[in-house]
Amino acid sequence: MQLKNLVKYKNLIKDLDDEGLKKHINSKLSALLSDIKLHEFDSDNLKEKMQGNHLKVLENLEDLSDNLNKFRTDLQNTIETLEQPYYQKSEIIYKENQLMHPEIRRSRLRANNLINNDESRQLLVDTVDTYISSQYPTLQLSPGYGDVTKHILAGTPLYIVDDDQIMLEQFQGEFFNDTMIRRTNFYVMNDKDDDPLLGLPKEQIGFCVIIDYFNFKTVDIIRKYLQSLYNIMRAGGVVIFTFNNCDYPKGIDKVDEMYYCYTTESEMQTMCKELGFKIIKLVARDYDERNNGISWLEIKKPGELSTIRAGQGLAQIMDL
Repeated sequence: MQLKNLVKYKNLIKDLDDEGLKKHINSKLSALLSDIKLHEFDSDNLKEKMQGNHLKVLENLEDLSDNLNKFRTDLQNTIETLEQPYYQKSEIIYKENQLMHPEIRRSRLRANNLINNDESRQLLVDTVDTYISSQYPTLQLSPGYGDVTKHILAGTPLYIVDDDQIMLEQFQGEFFNDTMIRRTNFYVMNDKDDDPLLGLPKEQIGFCVIIDYFNFKTVDIIRKYLQSLYNIMRAGGVVIFTFNNCDYPKGIDKVDEMYYCYTTESEMQTMCKELGFKIIKLVARDYDERNNGISWLEIKKPGELSTIRAGQGLAQIMDL
């Protein structure tokens, strides 16, 4: 059995509404029996027998639900067995990506732009825009070509972090002018560190966006970054990150192509909750024949954002 085909089958049956079916059938049978009881006429006690038939139908439907739930559980267990080699393959993908020359990595990002679908890009950008404020520090991990960076420039102060000094310097030269470079904080992070974002201020970041970066990371590396992010986010701060959603066949294709690592939406959500984040929203869209699909999670550190800053500070130097 192919994992991809089983995942596709799982998606097909996951939304089967057995509870709705039970309610619908019960409603129709109840209405039927109510109509039959409108008159006192009976024959061979058939009214009572039909009432018994109604109860048997409900019992059979309950058995159907139990069997369907067990079927789904057995299917998931089989998927979890078949996906183990994909986690092993992900280790190889991750290591090869880390050894890749920065120029090759950047050109691959451009050639396989994750947000190439116009509607998905607009939805993501609109979501990012709702969290950007000059009252709170803003962080982006691995900005790529700046598709999203231009929408977060109002964050004050602005932090841009990458795992390669060369890529970071190239991004500075291509995207920022001297003024923006002076007001932006640039850091280099390292996957090997236990706390890769240790150099950033603790509990200060109001918003963080990570696009097409965790897609190339194994589950243990993603967990490390999320734990590090939890330490630097202020209460009420929000993180948006994309990941390779292998709950869809297109996500599995990316692993087979040795491009992205294997992750699922269920383990990403479970991990975020375990680390203390609250799930705001999971978005998964465009997994069709024409598009490769995109998935992202919006998560929040518990609490409410607060600041004494009124807005962007301005100053003027006067002649003395």
